[in-house]
Amino acid sequence: MLKEQDPLIELIREWIMAPIDESAGLQLSTLEVFHLVEEMMNEHVKNPHTSRLRKYIPKVKRMFVPLNLMDAVYDYDTFTNFTKRKRVAPTFKEVRHILNLASVRAIAPTLKLITFDADDTIYADGGIITESSEMVSVIVDFLQKGIVVSLVTAAGYPGDPHRYEVRLQGILEALEKIPESAQKRFLVMGGECNYLHVTHRDPESGRVRLRVVDGNEWKDGRGQRWDQQDCDRLLDRAEATLKDMIELLNMPAKIMRKERAVGIYNPTDKRFVYENLEEIALTVQYELRNETIPHCAFNGGNDVWVDIGNKGLGIAALQKYVVSLIPDGVNRTQLDGTECLHVGDRFTRTGNDTVSRDVASTAWVSNPEETALLMGFLVSLLP
Repeated sequence: MLKEQDPLIELIREWIMAPIDESAGLQLSTLEVFHLVEEMMNEHVKNPHTSRLRKYIPKVKRMFVPLNLMDAVYDYDTFTNFTKRKRVAPTFKEVRHILNLASVRAIAPTLKLITFDADDTIYADGGIITESSEMVSVIVDFLQKGIVVSLVTAAGYPGDPHRYEVRLQGILEALEKIPESAQKRFLVMGGECNYLHVTHRDPESGRVRLRVVDGNEWKDGRGQRWDQQDCDRLLDRAEATLKDMIELLNMPAKIMRKERAVGIYNPTDKRFVYENLEEIALTVQYELRNETIPHCAFNGGNDVWVDIGNKGLGIAALQKYVVSLIPDGVNRTQLDGTECLHVGDRFTRTGNDTVSRDVASTAWVSNPEETALLMGFLVSLLP
């Protein structure tokens, strides 16, 4: 499936399913492949430009922490017995789970900041999160253990934090019951990297609300700013391409233009063909390939959006902004990828979580239930 695209996972499965050197008849067992990949990944952490892994995956992203992949394999095998299979190789999902398990174990001792995608990661696509959600209790646990938690979402509502409050009602209600010092460690980065919000307690109602942070307080943390006229020009090009593509593919899509984004959405009850959305996202990426302003064109599963900026820049800005919120943040200017974990559901070529790998360790989930299970395990590893 197009939703399951990842060169590292595909490499692992390829080596398990076929001989590495057919002329020599060399074929490794499942355990031998994982052991070899562990060595190559940890070599890549130390020497990313000359690693063996880069030889096989030229565009491999940076990796920040060494992984004990074999321990994750053995643990996962205790309840799946996948290594005992002789004719069915580990699935894409199984390899993804093993990498996630190894990643959260590796990051736990140094974790300071955890960022989450929103739709399909902490709540259902287009949905809201209620206080009864498992993810709410997990987020509260992180906050009370001194970890900064931020959503980093494509959803952009400039100057209208209430739109985020509606979708995050369950989290905000839970924050009312914990100390202010922990409550302040929850943030929301919207529009990929364009709108930052912090929490505050409304003096009249006593409710925890979101407040927009002025860009002068944090946007330099992205490392760059962009003129709105240049942004408009890029979005004009993107919008024209989107119009051409939905006409070409005869899709009943509508176009929505925002301050820092443009996209197509589905006004019907019938989901769009996923492959058509992939075609649109890839075409827009190609048409905008020479643009100098950072942007991302991504397939959202039932829509396609083009945003100014990207999640990598949003997380980078957070790594500087939140230093004052962590217990040992004195005399520090920013966090790095060994202290930050991003959790999302779209790490494919047309996904908007992929670029987060430039600045943070990552975990790839497929739904909120999976996120809650993995994050519950991570909480148990924290001091």
